[in-house]
Amino acid sequence: MSVGELEWCYQINALLYRVQKQDKQALQSLYELTSGKLLGLIFRIVKDEPEAEDVLQDVFIKVWLQANQYDGKGSAWAWLCVMARNSSLDRLRKIQKHPHVSTDEDEELLNSLTEEFDAHNNIALNRCLYTLKNQVRKSILMSYLHGYSHSELVKTMSVPLGTMKAWIRRGLQELKLCLEA
Repeated sequence: MSVGELEWCYQINALLYRVQKQDKQALQSLYELTSGKLLGLIFRIVKDEPEAEDVLQDVFIKVWLQANQYDGKGSAWAWLCVMARNSSLDRLRKIQKHPHVSTDEDEELLNSLTEEFDAHNNIALNRCLYTLKNQVRKSILMSYLHGYSHSELVKTMSVPLGTMKAWIRRGLQELKLCLEA
């Protein structure tokens, strides 16, 4: 980490500490310092500029209301990023209308889900994804790439909750082993 990046992180920590003390000017400074990067993160998830801007506003309202939940143990920047990511995924769940997916293998959906990985040339991950069983691969991609919850996947794929959780857990373990090889 460069000296400039380190200073930037210290600034965020100091501002968040001041926000915990209900310093409105600190919130404004924190917004000016971090909003551009947070908006980029949010946009990559929600893929809609007006929605991303709304989520960003929600994040800073949460920062104001929940700043005291930051305990200082980790990076304030990481805390902000987690808050932005979670808010983005929550928003996606609210606005996304999930199509019904048949229990038969839906190769078209699977291909569209993996195209995003292909676009990023993540060859190792693609190779490992295709070592998984089709249902497991589809579950992981729908969950982590498109933000489906376990309960949404259960309805979509017509399987019990325990089965879905096991597919995802074992699939992630298999991916980890494959990527480490």
